[in-house]
Amino acid sequence: MRPAGIIELGVKPIHKKAFYGVKDSIVTNEDKNNVYSQPVLRAKVKTRNWTKAGLLRSPVFVEFAV
Repeated sequence: MRPAGIIELGVKPIHKKAFYGVKDSIVTNEDKNNVYSQPVLRAKVKTRNWTKAGLLRSPVFVEFAV
């Protein structure tokens, strides 16, 4: 599994609070620049398209997918 992009916009405070409630239980490793977690969270995002590198172009968080 590889990352599809980085979500920077559209995350509402209620969703941030929900994420912070579970983040400690899913973190597997940390280094100087990154925090690694288990791939258990899924999210619905709006995006414009895919980049040539295979990443999402301008992803915006919509909601967590349950």
